[in-house]
This record gives sequence, C-alpha cells and structure tokens, in this order.
Amino acid sequence: MKWLVSSVIALSLVGCSKAPESSAGEPDIAGNSVAGIAFDYSYDLALPSSRISDLQEEHARACERLGATRCRITGLRYTVGQQGNVSASLSVKIAASLARAFGRAGVKQAESVGATLTGADISGTDVATAAAVTAAERTDVATERARIDRELARVDLPPRERAELRQQQAVAHDQATTAAAAATEQRESLANTPMSFDYTTGRGTGLVDRLQDAGDTALGSIGLTVTALLWVLAALGPPLVVILLAVLIWRHWIQRWWTDLLTRIDRRTSRPLASAHDTSSPS
Repeated sequence: MKWLVSSVIALSLVGCSKAPESSAGEPDIAGNSVAGIAFDYSYDLALPSSRISDLQEEHARACERLGATRCRITGLRYTVGQQGNVSASLSVKIAASLARAFGRAGVKQAESVGATLTGADISGTDVATAAAVTAAERTDVATERARIDRELARVDLPPRERAELRQQQAVAHDQATTAAAAATEQRESLANTPMSFDYTTGRGTGLVDRLQDAGDTALGSIGLTVTALLWVLAALGPPLVVILLAVLIWRHWIQRWWTDLLTRIDRRTSRPLASAHDTSSPS
C-alpha cells in the first residue's frame, strides 16, 4: 500500500513539474491574456532582401483573412537603400484574444522562408488601475452634476448664484467628456492589441551568416564606388572632351598657321632693318 501511494505522488510531481511549451524565440506569457493588462507586441526579423516583400504581403494577408473586426492594418512601410538593403515594417491592431497566436504564427511563417527572429518585445501596461481611477472620477463628476442640476431647479435661486452654477455645470460637463474619452481609450487598449513586424536585410546571427552579410556589404560598397566614378565621369566628361578637341585642333591646324604667321611677320620686320644697316655702313 505504501509503495502504491508513493508511486502516485511521484507521478503527480512529474506531471506538475512539466513546463508549458512555447515557440522558439518568443517570450512565453502564461494564459492567453492577463486581466487588466494591455500588451504591445513587436518582432524583429532578418532575411534576404528578395524575400522581404513576399513575407510582408503574407503577414498582411493573414491579418485581412481575420476580418476588419478582429484585425486591421494600421501601417505599412517598404524602403530600399542605396546599397540595395531593404527595410520594411507592418503594423496591425488585432483582437487581444488572438494576438499571441497570431504573433507565433507570423514568426513560424517567417522562419519557414529563411528568416531569423532577431528580437521580440512584448510589453504590458496596467490599464486596470487607470480604469478604476477613471471610473471613480466619472462617479464623482456624475454626483456633482446631479447636485448642480438640483440647485438650478430651485425657483428662488439668486441670479448671481445661478450664473456661478452655470459655470460649474460647464466645467463638470467637460470633465465628464474627458473621463468618458479616457474610459473608451482604455477599453480599446484592452480589446485590441497593437503588433508590429520589422523586416531588415540579413541572414542570421551565426558565423556563416555574418560572413555572407559581410560579403554582401562589400559588394554593395563596390557598387557604390563604381556608381560614384560613373557620376564623376558623367559630370566631368563633356568638359574634358571639349578641352581635348580644342588641344587637337590647336596642334593640327591653328599652331601651324600661327607659326607661319609669326615667321612672315619676322621676315617683314627684319628687311627694313637690314637695308638701313647697309646704307649706314662705310664703303
């Protein structure tokens, strides 16, 4: 009998010590949601630039398949740098009960096409405390407005007091509007969870992936250097061609003509000098 009881206790301890499984790369949060906590999901993914647009489109389609009531795309960006590096992002708002499963499915889909999860940030904000404060403020404002309405209903109320109560009524109305807007925002943050996927060009965090990234960076640098040289040639090429043509024309045609002209001038100027010298010399 003691052996049977010991076996049952041992099996129960083994079952309790087993931790829940979670997807690789994503922090685990016990349960699908935590009451009164508004979460914000952010994932950083690195993959070859040629696959970023397709993965971004797949994530957007996954959101659209859930319908506008459960998932809405709030932002989409796609940028190509001078070296060919691509950076993109996708922002959605998804129902809080679906956020965790949607994020894991998005990461698994990215890993299936060769992406690497380089970062995951799941932050939470305590909305329950703020909601309790807002509810208390709304109750106080409602009580104050009821008191003001009772005072304004008096027939024997002096005009000066009535004017002051009207001012208090306007202030209470503004406070009620602000508190109602805050309550609506708090309910929205609890019902819908913002989620973002950031895509960058890369292959991973291993040594081989880093070497391949270094090779891509070197090729991109060579491309930028060649592009810069072409820009310099495009900017200075036409003036250099004009100068070269001017030098060729001078050497082949103008220089000969100029030399002949100078020779003729020298001959004409040297003849009068020679004749004058001959006449002035003694016989």
